[in-house]
Amino acid sequence: MELFNFGGATAILEHRGVRMLMDPWLDDGIFHGSWVHFPPLSAHVEDVGRLDYIYISHIHEDHCSLGTLERLDRNAVVLVMGRKPNFVVDFLIRNKLGFRDICVIPPRSPMELQPGLVVDMVEPDPSDAMASAIDSALVLRWDEYVIFNANDCQPHPAMIEYVRSAYGRPDLAMLPYSGGSGYPSCYVNLSDEEKRAERDRIRSMRGEAFIETVKALDPKRVMPFADQYAIAGSRAALNEFVAHPTTPAAMRGPIERAGLTDRLLLVNSGQRFDFETGRYQPEAPYRNYTDEERQAWLDSVTANYRYDHEKFEFGSGVPLERLVRQARARLWDYQEANSIYPDWTLVLDSPEMAQVFLVPMGSAEVTSASREQTVEGHFLRIGAPRTLMIMMLLGHVSWNIADAALFLDYERVPNHYDPVVYFLVNLLRV
Repeated sequence: MELFNFGGATAILEHRGVRMLMDPWLDDGIFHGSWVHFPPLSAHVEDVGRLDYIYISHIHEDHCSLGTLERLDRNAVVLVMGRKPNFVVDFLIRNKLGFRDICVIPPRSPMELQPGLVVDMVEPDPSDAMASAIDSALVLRWDEYVIFNANDCQPHPAMIEYVRSAYGRPDLAMLPYSGGSGYPSCYVNLSDEEKRAERDRIRSMRGEAFIETVKALDPKRVMPFADQYAIAGSRAALNEFVAHPTTPAAMRGPIERAGLTDRLLLVNSGQRFDFETGRYQPEAPYRNYTDEERQAWLDSVTANYRYDHEKFEFGSGVPLERLVRQARARLWDYQEANSIYPDWTLVLDSPEMAQVFLVPMGSAEVTSASREQTVEGHFLRIGAPRTLMIMMLLGHVSWNIADAALFLDYERVPNHYDPVVYFLVNLLRV
């Protein structure tokens, strides 16, 4: 068996002439113009070639890019975890991509696709509402090899127990080592010094979680996977504060301190690893990058990047207040149906507006207030250009993606993360 790495969560597993591509993203400028690959790619979509299978873990563009999928082998079968609604299946059908088949595999229901190749899917942590709605993890038993790809799913005890009990010790675990979020980069209630401290705290916490997962799964090899990108364009300066490390090589320190150095697998973009021989082709050490090198690279290649919402403006006749009220009414219907009433107030703020909108999460009302007015109790202020705010309210840009793209400015009081609030924000659309 061989693994060919592209970068991010995109790689090909090849065994006995059968080729499976995982989470295709090979074009830059996803997430409405914000995300580019970093470390830079040394292999591109032209290098993919023939495919038998394509696994897509979830709908986010860094795992399911239309610009990449349009250029892949249509003879491939797409593998997707079963769920309702199934955003990936809907996406593939809506875009008429015409792959040979879409194979929907229910979680924890192993399916033998061909002799010697068993594919299984595992659901995310149910306590993570956003991940539970969209994400999946992959387990392969391919002849004598067991591969576990968690992609963006933070492994949880039930997931780890299932993989170990059903499949034993993985030959390779491909594990997340960080995550994409606007915190702390976009939080204006934090000073730059506080942002750096929070960045370092989160990186340390993620590193500890990575090591705990390695110890629990006990794989023969572990590959820090996914989460390899940088923000281009006018918000690029915020890369300094992002909580995800510059490269997967950041896991070397935690791995060494845990005495697990012999298990760490780092594969350059465009490099192949042979499981049987343990050799790389081409033979080359892993190329690490510093934060300063990342910024210099961004300065050289992304100066002309423009985000979708920077390319035009909605006229003054577009009724922003009406959209806010309609979106709030729709969200309130969901809250009442599910009895969810967080003790927070959303403050929607665009610099072009004379006033802000106050959206208490415990009532159906929407009020206007001056930007200087004091907001009582817990509140989350979300700032965005007017055009972007309208695009989010219309559902053309999701709040979650705008967050990952670092498009939004936040003020959070108190500075406490409530996942329910952020989940509900994603439903604030007409």
